[in-house]
Amino acid sequence: MRAAAPRLALTLTTYLGLIPFEGWRFPTAWLVAMLILIVWERRRPGRPSWLLSLGYSGAAADLVMFHAGAAQTLGVTLFGVIIFEVLVSDYTDTRRLIVNLSPPLLSIVFIQLAAGAALLQGHEPLKVATLVASPIAVLSVFRNLQRKLTRNRSELSMARDAAEAAVVAKSDFLANMSHEIRTPLTSILGFTTLLENSQSLSEEARRHVRRIATGGQSLLVVVNDILDFSKLEANQVTLDPQPFNPLELLEGAVALVAGQAAAKGLALQTDIQGDLPPVVMADSDRLRQILLNLLTNAIKFTATGGVTVTARYHMASDRLSVAVRDTGPGIPAESRARLFTRFSQVDSSVSRRFGGTGLGLAICKALVGLMGGEIGVDSVEGEGSTFSFRVPAPVASAVIAPSASAPEGLGDPVRQGAILIADDVAHNRELVRIILETLGYTVDEAAGGAEAIQAAIAKPYDLILMDMQMPDVDGLAASRIIRAAGGQNATTPILAFSANVMADQIAECLAAGMNDHIAKPIQPAELLTKVARWLGPADEAEPIARQA
Repeated sequence: MRAAAPRLALTLTTYLGLIPFEGWRFPTAWLVAMLILIVWERRRPGRPSWLLSLGYSGAAADLVMFHAGAAQTLGVTLFGVIIFEVLVSDYTDTRRLIVNLSPPLLSIVFIQLAAGAALLQGHEPLKVATLVASPIAVLSVFRNLQRKLTRNRSELSMARDAAEAAVVAKSDFLANMSHEIRTPLTSILGFTTLLENSQSLSEEARRHVRRIATGGQSLLVVVNDILDFSKLEANQVTLDPQPFNPLELLEGAVALVAGQAAAKGLALQTDIQGDLPPVVMADSDRLRQILLNLLTNAIKFTATGGVTVTARYHMASDRLSVAVRDTGPGIPAESRARLFTRFSQVDSSVSRRFGGTGLGLAICKALVGLMGGEIGVDSVEGEGSTFSFRVPAPVASAVIAPSASAPEGLGDPVRQGAILIADDVAHNRELVRIILETLGYTVDEAAGGAEAIQAAIAKPYDLILMDMQMPDVDGLAASRIIRAAGGQNATTPILAFSANVMADQIAECLAAGMNDHIAKPIQPAELLTKVARWLGPADEAEPIARQA
C-alpha cells in the first residue's frame, strides 16, 4: 500500500489538473483506467509498468499539444516526473528502462515533430533548432543522472558486501580469540581449584590462590560478555522456553551473589509482591543471566546500604516483572540514554574504578528484546537506581524437567568406566585425568585426533572426551571416523570438550556424531555431572555405550 501511495497521489493530481481543460468525461475515464492499472500492477509484482507510463504520458501529451499556458506547464512537469521515476526505479535493468521510458520519450518526439512541422508551415525554420536543442539538453541531464545513480548503487552494493564480510570476520575473530583465551583458562582455573582444595596449603598461600581464582573468573566473565554480545549481533542466540519455578529462579540468583553482597556489608533482600505462579514458561537460563547481570552491577556500584529484588506476576498479560533496586550513587539523567548501548558506561572513569566491558546492560537489553519484553531504568542521583524488566512468561502446567546443568546424583555411586581424553594440550588432559581418577574412573590420554582414532580401534571405552581443535586430525573428523568405523566404539558416547562455544560450533559437534558438549574452561561440577549422566548409575547392567 505504501508503494502505491505516490502513484495514487500523482494520478489524482493529474486528474484534477485535466478537469479545467477537458471537462469531466475524459479525465474520469482516464482516472478509472489508471486506478485499474495501479491495482493490476500491485497484484503482479515484477511485471513491466510501461502501461502506467503510457497512461501518464498520454495525459501529459494531451495537455501540451492541445492546450496552452498552465496546461502546458502541468504537462511538461508530468513528463519530467515520469522520466525521473523510471530512471530512479529501473536504471539497473536496461530492458525495463528502455520499455518504461519509451512512452514519454516517443510522446515528446511526436510533440516535437508536430511543433517543427507547424514552425516550417509558418515560415519560421530557425526556431526548429530550439526544438532540437531542448530534448538534447534534457536527455544529456538524465543520462548523467542515470550514470551517477548507477555508480552510487554500485558503491552502496560494494559497501554492503564489505560490511557483511566485516561482520563475518569479526565473528570469526571473536570465536578464535574466545578459544585461545579459554584454553589456557582451563588450566589456570582448573589447577587453581585443585590447589585451593589441597590440605597442605598454609592460610596465606590459600589466600593467594583464591585471588588467582578470582582474577581468572573475572577474565572469564569478560570473555563471556564479549562472546554473548557477538552471538546476539550475529543473531545466533535462540531461546529455549521450558517450564520453571520463578520463585526458585529468583532465590537461586540471589543466593549466588549473596557472598559478594556480604563481603561489602550490603543488605540483600527479596520482595515478592503477590503470589507468583508455581510454574511458568520462558527461557529460565536467559532470565537468570539477565537477573545476575543486574544484581552484580547493583552490588558492584553500591558502597553502602543494600540491594532489593522485587518480583511481581501480571496475570492479565502473562508477564513476569522483576526490578533490582540499589542505594548506589544514582545515574545522571544525561547518561541514562546510553546505559544500554554497547561498550558504554556512565563515565570514562567507571571502567577503571569498577572494571567491566560495558556490554552487560546491552546484553540484557538484547535478551529481553529477544523475549518480547521491555527493560528500563529509574534513577535519582545520590539515592540509587532501579533497573527493571518485564517479559512474557505464561503460566504452565507441565512438570518441571531437571536442569541439564545441575549436578545429578553426584552423591550417589556412579558406575566406574574407562574414559578416553583426546586433547592436544597436555595440561588440559592432566587436569581432567586428575579430576576423574580421584573418583575412580580409568583414564587414557590421546594427544590428538589421530591418536584418539587408534586408541578407539585398540580397546573399548565407556566414554570419550574429544577436543575440537587439534593440529593433526580435529575432533570433528576423529568423531566421524570413529562412528563410521563400526567397531567397538561406534556407539560410545563422545562428548565435545572444547573452548569452541558458539552455537554453530556446538551444532557442528552434534552433526559430527558427538552426543554432548562441555565448555572450556571446565566447571568440575558440569564435567562430573555429564560424565555420570552418560555413563549411567552404578547399578546399570550394561553401559549406555553398549545399549542398542
